[in-house]
Amino acid sequence: MNKPAETLSSAGKTDPKTQSKPGRAWKVRFITLCVMLVLALAGIGFTQATESGAWEYWLFVIVVYAALGLWRSTRSAKQSGQSIKKSIAKELSHWATLLAFLAALLLLERREIINRDSASYFAVMLLALTCCLAGVHIDWLLLVVGISLTIMLLSMAMLEQLSAWIIMILVACLAVGFFYLKSKRENLAVKPLK
Repeated sequence: MNKPAETLSSAGKTDPKTQSKPGRAWKVRFITLCVMLVLALAGIGFTQATESGAWEYWLFVIVVYAALGLWRSTRSAKQSGQSIKKSIAKELSHWATLLAFLAALLLLERREIINRDSASYFAVMLLALTCCLAGVHIDWLLLVVGISLTIMLLSMAMLEQLSAWIIMILVACLAVGFFYLKSKRENLAVKPLK
């Protein structure tokens, strides 16, 4: 007769291996955001400094962003009990679409319809759009990165070099601050009331 009571009491428990600690999850998300923003700032610096527009660097950044996004979505799918295969397929199709548009952009650049420098800026804009869409549909962290990329790119295009760097660094700091406040609010909502 004790077995049903034990079964009921253990039904509400979750496996500690599958459940992540809120503090650790916050740190992982924070590090992911910082890596993405540092890669973006370095890319914009390379774009300004090189004659070729740092096209290859932005392709590298896209691969890194896609890998980070794939890792984040599979991790959250595991934690929420959703289908990992479906999550992977959704994430891969999202980033594959970006690569298809970048291939079209590269074709325009090879045909000399646009120059390499402009193609690099368009690539950054496509990356920002892709991050924003991923943020809306997959993980809000990517929305913060996408908006930050857009503001950085616009400030670089419209302001003098020193002013643009000041704005870009401020945008990165604001993105980190926004992330902190949103994560703190989510952690407070998750904590059980005593």
